[in-house]
Amino acid sequence: MTTAGHALAATLPAAHRRVLSAALRAPSAHNAQPWRISVRPGRYELHYDHHNYLPADPEDRDAYLCMGAFCETLVLAAVREGLVAEVRLVLRRTGTDLHVADVELQPGVVADPLAASVADRATNRSRYTDEPLPAALTSALRDLRCVLVPTGEVARIVRRASVLSWRDRRFVGDLRAWIRADADRPDGMTRRQLRLAGYEWLALRAAFVLGRLPAPLARAYSGRDIRLLGEAPAVAVLCADSDSPADLVAAGRRLLRAWTTICAHRFGYHPISIAIDRPETRPDVAALAGGHGTPVALFRIGRPTEPAGESNRLQLADVLRG
Repeated sequence: MTTAGHALAATLPAAHRRVLSAALRAPSAHNAQPWRISVRPGRYELHYDHHNYLPADPEDRDAYLCMGAFCETLVLAAVREGLVAEVRLVLRRTGTDLHVADVELQPGVVADPLAASVADRATNRSRYTDEPLPAALTSALRDLRCVLVPTGEVARIVRRASVLSWRDRRFVGDLRAWIRADADRPDGMTRRQLRLAGYEWLALRAAFVLGRLPAPLARAYSGRDIRLLGEAPAVAVLCADSDSPADLVAAGRRLLRAWTTICAHRFGYHPISIAIDRPETRPDVAALAGGHGTPVALFRIGRPTEPAGESNRLQLADVLRG
Protein backbone atom coordinates (compact mmCIF):
# COMPACT_ATOMS: atom_id res chain seq x y z
CA MET A 1 0.00 0.00 0.00
CA THR A 2 1.51 3.34 -1.07
CA THR A 3 1.71 6.24 1.37
CA ALA A 4 0.30 8.67 -1.19
CA GLY A 5 -2.53 6.30 -2.03
CA HIS A 6 -3.37 5.82 1.61
CA ALA A 7 -3.49 9.59 2.18
CA LEU A 8 -5.68 10.06 -0.91
CA ALA A 9 -8.07 7.29 0.17
CA ALA A 10 -8.49 9.00 3.54
CA THR A 11 -9.91 12.09 1.81
CA LEU A 12 -12.78 10.14 0.20
CA PRO A 13 -16.24 9.71 1.77
CA ALA A 14 -16.40 6.45 3.72
CA ALA A 15 -19.19 5.04 1.53
CA HIS A 16 -17.16 5.81 -1.60
CA ARG A 17 -14.15 4.01 -0.14
CA ARG A 18 -16.29 0.96 0.52
CA VAL A 19 -17.72 0.98 -3.02
CA LEU A 20 -14.35 1.41 -4.71
CA SER A 21 -12.75 -1.22 -2.48
CA ALA A 22 -15.54 -3.69 -3.28
CA ALA A 23 -15.05 -3.04 -7.01
CA LEU A 24 -11.48 -4.31 -6.70
CA ARG A 25 -12.92 -7.83 -6.38
CA ALA A 26 -13.77 -7.74 -10.10
CA PRO A 27 -12.30 -10.52 -12.26
CA SER A 28 -9.40 -9.98 -14.67
CA ALA A 29 -7.24 -12.18 -16.90
CA HIS A 30 -4.42 -13.76 -14.88
CA ASN A 31 -5.70 -11.74 -11.89
CA ALA A 32 -3.64 -8.84 -13.26
CA GLN A 33 -6.05 -6.27 -11.76
CA PRO A 34 -5.09 -3.59 -14.31
CA TRP A 35 -7.56 -0.93 -13.16
CA ARG A 36 -6.40 2.41 -11.83
CA ILE A 37 -8.69 5.08 -10.36
CA SER A 38 -7.95 8.80 -10.71
CA VAL A 39 -9.77 11.02 -8.20
CA ARG A 40 -11.29 14.13 -9.77
CA PRO A 41 -13.75 16.71 -8.40
CA GLY A 42 -17.16 15.04 -8.36
CA ARG A 43 -16.09 11.92 -10.24
CA TYR A 44 -13.67 9.03 -10.54
CA GLU A 45 -11.78 8.23 -13.73
CA LEU A 46 -11.32 4.53 -14.49
CA HIS A 47 -8.12 3.74 -16.37
CA TYR A 48 -6.54 0.58 -17.74
CA ASP A 49 -2.89 0.32 -16.69
CA HIS A 50 -0.73 -0.71 -19.65
CA HIS A 51 2.13 -1.53 -17.29
CA ASN A 52 0.02 -4.64 -16.67
CA TYR A 53 -0.37 -5.21 -20.40
CA LEU A 54 -0.86 -8.79 -21.55
CA PRO A 55 1.21 -9.52 -24.69
CA ALA A 56 -1.25 -12.28 -25.64
CA ASP A 57 -4.02 -9.66 -25.76
CA PRO A 58 -2.71 -7.43 -28.58
CA GLU A 59 -6.16 -6.13 -29.54
CA ASP A 60 -7.06 -5.25 -25.93
CA ARG A 61 -10.12 -7.52 -25.94
CA ASP A 62 -9.43 -8.79 -22.42
CA ALA A 63 -8.61 -5.24 -21.33
CA TYR A 64 -12.01 -3.88 -22.28
CA LEU A 65 -13.82 -6.96 -20.97
CA CYS A 66 -12.21 -6.75 -17.56
CA MET A 67 -12.83 -2.99 -17.35
CA GLY A 68 -16.49 -3.65 -18.14
CA ALA A 69 -16.57 -6.23 -15.35
CA PHE A 70 -14.93 -3.69 -13.05
CA CYS A 71 -17.58 -1.08 -13.91
CA GLU A 72 -20.44 -3.50 -13.24
CA THR A 73 -18.93 -4.67 -9.95
CA LEU A 74 -18.68 -1.03 -8.91
CA VAL A 75 -22.31 -0.38 -9.92
CA LEU A 76 -23.57 -3.32 -7.87
CA ALA A 77 -21.39 -2.40 -4.90
CA ALA A 78 -22.87 1.12 -5.00
CA VAL A 79 -26.40 -0.29 -4.75
CA ARG A 80 -25.43 -1.97 -1.48
CA GLU A 81 -24.37 1.40 -0.10
CA GLY A 82 -27.54 3.24 -1.12
CA LEU A 83 -25.72 4.96 -3.97
CA VAL A 84 -26.22 5.17 -7.72
CA ALA A 85 -23.12 4.81 -9.89
CA GLU A 86 -23.46 6.62 -13.20
CA VAL A 87 -20.91 5.22 -15.68
CA ARG A 88 -20.02 7.29 -18.76
CA LEU A 89 -17.72 5.72 -21.32
CA VAL A 90 -14.70 7.77 -22.41
CA LEU A 91 -12.56 5.22 -24.29
CA ARG A 92 -9.70 7.63 -24.90
CA ARG A 93 -6.14 6.46 -25.38
CA THR A 94 -3.22 8.82 -24.71
CA GLY A 95 0.07 7.07 -25.30
CA THR A 96 0.03 4.00 -23.08
CA ASP A 97 -2.86 5.29 -20.96
CA LEU A 98 -6.37 4.00 -21.65
CA HIS A 99 -9.08 6.12 -20.01
CA VAL A 100 -12.10 3.82 -20.13
CA ALA A 101 -14.87 5.59 -18.21
CA ASP A 102 -15.87 8.22 -15.67
CA VAL A 103 -18.04 7.34 -12.68
CA GLU A 104 -20.13 9.58 -10.43
CA LEU A 105 -21.54 8.28 -7.15
CA GLN A 106 -24.77 9.91 -6.00
CA PRO A 107 -27.31 9.04 -3.28
CA GLY A 108 -30.20 7.00 -4.61
CA VAL A 109 -32.07 3.73 -4.32
CA VAL A 110 -31.89 1.19 -7.15
CA ALA A 111 -33.42 -2.26 -7.02
CA ASP A 112 -30.98 -4.84 -8.36
CA PRO A 113 -31.24 -8.42 -7.08
CA LEU A 114 -27.60 -9.14 -7.92
CA ALA A 115 -26.29 -6.46 -5.56
CA ALA A 116 -26.66 -8.82 -2.62
CA SER A 117 -24.61 -11.53 -4.36
CA VAL A 118 -21.77 -9.65 -6.05
CA ALA A 119 -19.47 -9.97 -3.04
CA ASP A 120 -19.85 -13.76 -3.19
CA ARG A 121 -18.82 -14.07 -6.84
CA ALA A 122 -15.68 -16.14 -7.25
CA THR A 123 -14.20 -18.41 -9.90
CA ASN A 124 -14.43 -22.05 -8.86
CA ARG A 125 -11.82 -24.33 -10.48
CA SER A 126 -12.87 -27.50 -8.65
CA ARG A 127 -14.61 -30.48 -10.22
CA TYR A 128 -18.35 -30.11 -10.86
CA THR A 129 -21.11 -32.65 -10.35
CA ASP A 130 -23.39 -33.67 -13.19
CA GLU A 131 -26.41 -31.93 -11.66
CA PRO A 132 -28.24 -30.06 -14.45
CA LEU A 133 -28.67 -26.32 -14.32
CA PRO A 134 -32.07 -25.14 -13.03
CA ALA A 135 -34.41 -23.58 -15.57
CA ALA A 136 -34.29 -20.20 -13.83
CA LEU A 137 -30.51 -20.07 -14.20
CA THR A 138 -30.48 -21.08 -17.86
CA SER A 139 -33.16 -18.48 -18.57
CA ALA A 140 -31.20 -15.74 -16.80
CA LEU A 141 -28.04 -16.65 -18.71
CA ARG A 142 -29.93 -16.62 -22.00
CA ASP A 143 -31.17 -13.09 -21.21
CA LEU A 144 -27.53 -12.05 -20.72
CA ARG A 145 -26.68 -13.43 -24.19
CA CYS A 146 -24.94 -16.56 -22.96
CA VAL A 147 -25.37 -19.49 -25.33
CA LEU A 148 -25.16 -23.01 -23.91
CA VAL A 149 -23.12 -25.16 -26.31
CA PRO A 150 -22.41 -28.92 -26.64
CA THR A 151 -19.67 -29.96 -24.23
CA GLY A 152 -18.11 -32.50 -26.59
CA GLU A 153 -17.72 -29.99 -29.41
CA VAL A 154 -16.22 -27.42 -27.04
CA ALA A 155 -13.74 -29.97 -25.70
CA ARG A 156 -12.46 -30.69 -29.19
CA ILE A 157 -11.92 -26.98 -29.89
CA VAL A 158 -10.34 -26.31 -26.51
CA ARG A 159 -7.91 -29.20 -26.94
CA ARG A 160 -6.63 -27.73 -30.21
CA ALA A 161 -6.44 -24.21 -28.77
CA SER A 162 -4.60 -25.42 -25.69
CA VAL A 163 -1.95 -27.29 -27.69
CA LEU A 164 -1.43 -24.26 -29.92
CA SER A 165 -1.12 -21.96 -26.90
CA TRP A 166 1.33 -24.09 -24.94
CA ARG A 167 3.59 -24.09 -28.00
CA ASP A 168 3.30 -20.28 -28.27
CA ARG A 169 6.10 -18.34 -26.53
CA ARG A 170 3.92 -15.24 -26.15
CA PHE A 171 1.21 -17.19 -24.29
CA VAL A 172 3.76 -18.90 -22.03
CA GLY A 173 5.46 -15.56 -21.41
CA ASP A 174 2.17 -14.08 -20.23
CA LEU A 175 1.72 -16.89 -17.74
CA ARG A 176 5.29 -16.65 -16.53
CA ALA A 177 4.74 -12.96 -15.80
CA TRP A 178 1.67 -13.60 -13.65
CA ILE A 179 2.32 -16.92 -11.88
CA ARG A 180 3.41 -16.13 -8.32
CA ALA A 181 5.72 -18.31 -6.26
CA ASP A 182 4.97 -16.00 -3.32
CA ALA A 183 1.45 -16.86 -2.13
CA ASP A 184 1.14 -13.45 -0.45
CA ARG A 185 1.59 -11.34 -3.58
CA PRO A 186 -1.51 -9.12 -4.05
CA ASP A 187 -1.90 -9.89 -7.76
CA GLY A 188 -1.30 -12.73 -10.17
CA MET A 189 -2.03 -16.42 -9.66
CA THR A 190 -0.59 -19.05 -7.34
CA ARG A 191 -0.43 -22.84 -7.62
CA ARG A 192 -3.02 -23.11 -4.85
CA GLN A 193 -5.47 -20.78 -6.61
CA LEU A 194 -5.08 -22.69 -9.88
CA ARG A 195 -5.52 -26.06 -8.10
CA LEU A 196 -2.56 -27.53 -9.95
CA ALA A 197 -1.46 -31.10 -9.22
CA GLY A 198 2.23 -31.78 -8.72
CA TYR A 199 2.84 -33.01 -12.26
CA GLU A 200 0.93 -30.03 -13.68
CA TRP A 201 3.09 -27.64 -11.68
CA LEU A 202 6.24 -29.36 -12.96
CA ALA A 203 4.98 -29.11 -16.57
CA LEU A 204 4.26 -25.43 -16.05
CA ARG A 205 7.76 -24.79 -14.70
CA ALA A 206 9.20 -26.72 -17.65
CA ALA A 207 7.26 -24.50 -20.03
CA PHE A 208 8.68 -21.41 -18.35
CA VAL A 209 12.23 -22.73 -18.68
CA LEU A 210 11.79 -23.80 -22.30
CA GLY A 211 9.62 -20.85 -23.32
CA ARG A 212 7.09 -23.31 -24.77
CA LEU A 213 6.09 -26.96 -24.46
CA PRO A 214 6.93 -29.62 -27.06
CA ALA A 215 3.85 -31.02 -28.78
CA PRO A 216 3.57 -34.21 -26.65
CA LEU A 217 3.77 -32.24 -23.39
CA ALA A 218 1.36 -29.64 -24.76
CA ARG A 219 -1.18 -32.35 -25.52
CA ALA A 220 -0.72 -33.87 -22.07
CA TYR A 221 -1.11 -30.56 -20.29
CA SER A 222 -4.25 -29.69 -22.25
CA GLY A 223 -5.86 -32.81 -20.80
CA ARG A 224 -6.68 -31.06 -17.53
CA ASP A 225 -9.03 -28.53 -19.11
CA ILE A 226 -10.59 -31.26 -21.23
CA ARG A 227 -11.33 -33.40 -18.17
CA LEU A 228 -12.90 -30.49 -16.32
CA LEU A 229 -15.01 -29.63 -19.36
CA GLY A 230 -16.15 -33.20 -19.79
CA GLU A 231 -17.43 -33.38 -16.20
CA ALA A 232 -19.36 -30.10 -16.33
CA PRO A 233 -23.09 -30.26 -17.05
CA ALA A 234 -23.00 -27.04 -19.09
CA VAL A 235 -20.64 -24.83 -21.07
CA ALA A 236 -21.57 -21.30 -22.11
CA VAL A 237 -20.34 -18.78 -24.65
CA LEU A 238 -20.99 -15.09 -24.02
CA CYS A 239 -21.21 -12.96 -27.15
CA ALA A 240 -20.75 -9.28 -27.93
CA ASP A 241 -22.17 -7.28 -30.83
CA SER A 242 -18.63 -6.67 -32.12
CA ASP A 243 -15.02 -6.29 -31.01
CA SER A 244 -15.38 -2.52 -30.73
CA PRO A 245 -14.28 -1.09 -27.35
CA ALA A 246 -17.81 0.04 -26.37
CA ASP A 247 -19.31 -3.36 -27.21
CA LEU A 248 -16.56 -5.17 -25.32
CA VAL A 249 -17.09 -3.04 -22.21
CA ALA A 250 -20.82 -3.76 -22.42
CA ALA A 251 -20.08 -7.48 -22.80
CA GLY A 252 -17.78 -7.35 -19.78
CA ARG A 253 -20.61 -5.89 -17.73
CA ARG A 254 -22.95 -8.67 -18.85
CA LEU A 255 -20.27 -11.26 -18.14
CA LEU A 256 -19.94 -10.05 -14.57
CA ARG A 257 -23.70 -10.27 -14.15
CA ALA A 258 -23.72 -13.78 -15.63
CA TRP A 259 -21.04 -15.02 -13.24
CA THR A 260 -22.70 -13.34 -10.28
CA THR A 261 -26.03 -14.93 -11.27
CA ILE A 262 -24.39 -18.37 -11.39
CA CYS A 263 -22.93 -17.92 -7.92
CA ALA A 264 -26.26 -16.61 -6.60
CA HIS A 265 -27.79 -19.96 -7.63
CA ARG A 266 -25.03 -21.75 -5.65
CA PHE A 267 -23.44 -23.04 -8.83
CA GLY A 268 -19.90 -22.39 -10.00
CA TYR A 269 -18.20 -21.14 -13.14
CA HIS A 270 -14.68 -21.44 -14.51
CA PRO A 271 -13.54 -19.43 -17.57
CA ILE A 272 -11.76 -21.47 -20.23
CA SER A 273 -11.44 -18.79 -22.87
CA ILE A 274 -8.28 -20.14 -24.46
CA ALA A 275 -10.33 -21.21 -27.48
CA ILE A 276 -11.50 -17.61 -27.95
CA ASP A 277 -8.03 -16.12 -27.44
CA ARG A 278 -6.62 -18.21 -30.29
CA PRO A 279 -7.44 -16.74 -33.74
CA GLU A 280 -7.28 -20.26 -35.17
CA THR A 281 -10.17 -21.53 -33.02
CA ARG A 282 -12.28 -18.46 -32.29
CA PRO A 283 -14.32 -18.92 -35.52
CA ASP A 284 -15.15 -22.47 -34.38
CA VAL A 285 -16.54 -21.12 -31.09
CA ALA A 286 -18.53 -18.51 -33.01
CA ALA A 287 -20.04 -21.24 -35.14
CA LEU A 288 -21.05 -23.19 -32.02
CA ALA A 289 -22.71 -20.05 -30.64
CA GLY A 290 -24.93 -20.03 -33.72
CA GLY A 291 -24.36 -16.52 -35.01
CA HIS A 292 -25.50 -14.75 -31.85
CA GLY A 293 -22.61 -12.31 -32.09
CA THR A 294 -18.84 -12.40 -31.66
CA PRO A 295 -17.71 -14.73 -28.83
CA VAL A 296 -15.76 -13.06 -26.04
CA ALA A 297 -15.92 -15.54 -23.15
CA LEU A 298 -16.20 -19.31 -22.74
CA PHE A 299 -16.81 -20.93 -19.36
CA ARG A 300 -18.00 -24.16 -17.80
CA ILE A 301 -20.85 -24.19 -15.26
CA GLY A 302 -21.82 -26.73 -12.62
CA ARG A 303 -22.35 -27.54 -8.98
CA PRO A 304 -18.87 -27.34 -7.39
CA THR A 305 -17.50 -30.16 -5.28
CA GLU A 306 -15.31 -27.77 -3.26
CA PRO A 307 -15.54 -24.12 -2.19
CA ALA A 308 -13.98 -21.52 -4.45
CA GLY A 309 -10.58 -20.32 -3.31
CA GLU A 310 -10.08 -16.60 -2.84
CA SER A 311 -7.55 -14.84 -5.02
CA ASN A 312 -5.24 -12.18 -3.66
CA ARG A 313 -6.19 -8.56 -4.27
CA LEU A 314 -4.67 -5.10 -4.43
CA GLN A 315 -5.83 -2.57 -1.87
CA LEU A 316 -7.62 0.67 -2.75
CA ALA A 317 -4.52 2.73 -1.91
CA ASP A 318 -2.56 0.72 -4.50
CA VAL A 319 -4.79 1.80 -7.40
CA LEU A 320 -5.74 5.40 -6.49
CA ARG A 321 -4.12 8.27 -8.34
CA GLY A 322 -4.48 11.99 -7.76
